[in-house]
Amino acid sequence: MENDVLIIEDFEEKVDVMRFYYQVIGDGKFLQALNEFRLGQGFGIGPVCCTFAMDYEPWEEGYFGDSGVNFSIHPPLVEIEENAIVDYETFYQYLKEASDNYLTRNHHDKDKVKAYLQEIKHKFDISQ
Repeated sequence: MENDVLIIEDFEEKVDVMRFYYQVIGDGKFLQALNEFRLGQGFGIGPVCCTFAMDYEPWEEGYFGDSGVNFSIHPPLVEIEENAIVDYETFYQYLKEASDNYLTRNHHDKDKVKAYLQEIKHKFDISQ
């Protein structure tokens, strides 16, 4: 069982995993995650993590394709590792949602968050 991995296919379940990821990293690590994302690097804490396809070569464990973003949840939060792979546009859509949520409590970070989001859009060629 220790090498079992669940690849989530249902879109609503993928959304749940993305929202859970942002909930777990919380306000305390949100800006750090945004900073890593703008550099094209993933970010995780404990049993949750977000990685980009460019982080892996085809022969490496964890490779999931040439593009996209993988949100993963690891035991003990789940019984077996769960992976939700989304395209860059979907990643950005829910990152924007998480950013808006973050800013309801941290309005003083508005300029920094907006700048990071712009860099992320540019980095991943996102048109939204």
